[in-house]
Amino acid sequence: MFFGLQKSYFLGIDFGTSLIKVVELTLDGDEPKLHNYGQVDLLRLEKGAVSDGNTYDDEVVLYLKALLERFHAKGDAAYVAMPAFIGLISLMELPEMNEDELKEAIPFEAHKYIPSSLDDVALSWEVVGRREATETSAAKMEVLLVAALKKEVARYRGYIEGAKLKMTFLELETFSLVRSVVGNDPGLFLVIDIGSRTTNLVLVDEGVVKMSRNIDAGGKNITRTLTESLHVTVERAEALKKSDRDYLNVLPGALTFSTLDIIADEATRMLAAYKTKHSDKACNGILLSGGSASLTGLVQYYSKVFKLPVSIGDPWRRVKHEAAAALDIKRLGTSFSIALGLALAGIDSGAPKKYQPAKKTFSLSALLHKKI
Repeated sequence: MFFGLQKSYFLGIDFGTSLIKVVELTLDGDEPKLHNYGQVDLLRLEKGAVSDGNTYDDEVVLYLKALLERFHAKGDAAYVAMPAFIGLISLMELPEMNEDELKEAIPFEAHKYIPSSLDDVALSWEVVGRREATETSAAKMEVLLVAALKKEVARYRGYIEGAKLKMTFLELETFSLVRSVVGNDPGLFLVIDIGSRTTNLVLVDEGVVKMSRNIDAGGKNITRTLTESLHVTVERAEALKKSDRDYLNVLPGALTFSTLDIIADEATRMLAAYKTKHSDKACNGILLSGGSASLTGLVQYYSKVFKLPVSIGDPWRRVKHEAAAALDIKRLGTSFSIALGLALAGIDSGAPKKYQPAKKTFSLSALLHKKI
């Protein structure tokens, strides 16, 4: 039982490529409240340094255990995300059919999108929209397909069990991100999450993920541009990236960041592709997330590129916190979006009726977990 005299805690664990981030929430009355947060740097592992006799996975478990020991987690049930680039999210359009017909059709259609044998894949799907019949076309249903290799699912389960936790919930980070950054907001939004190595672009319509793309470029590429253009060290470039100096819009001295342009080109293609099938839908705005979202001038730069409202997403807006944590939360910005989204999934699934969870709980993630 989640709620009673004893307070419950919900532990979200985000396994990124360069950091493991953890957030623990509890419920204060009818609002989520921050209990604790923390992160551990995987830079040493990224460089290939492991202890004698250990594998990379062994080291990840050791890092996670060390983080949790410092963290003093209250809960033992973990809500976990895998990086988006190791899974697949695809929107399929199928003729209108009943549930039994859909169960037969999905594996057949999935072969078109998944290069691996379906025996090796944890597969989930959900109907996320319908298009009524017209004079020229039959009724269609939109089905969101989510897949991940079973061996990857097992690997993340191993991390959690190695740290003496229970994996209550598993999903691709795309859904965690949307849960915290978009939440209940109505309308059509494009979320651009600029991670360390990769960028995740997610098109969200009325709280439902409709399209997702991953680009093999991120914050490290932005840092590289600064090091090469300004002839500074990586450490200095990282500091400049977090400074108030605008390298994007202020002339003279504005730099060209090809990574940001590649991201913008893919985002524009996604919006155009969605518009062809949903001509009545206008994008309400672009929401930036990830460690590089706070790059000075990026909001202004992308506002000119997209000619749409652009803002930095606020994953903390649904979460209460002590006044003493306000400065830290402002500093962290969107970098804990995924870990927060995971902890919120725990609260959304176990909260009393008076609590209003996010409009969509993304049951795809629950299906993925059940099919492990």
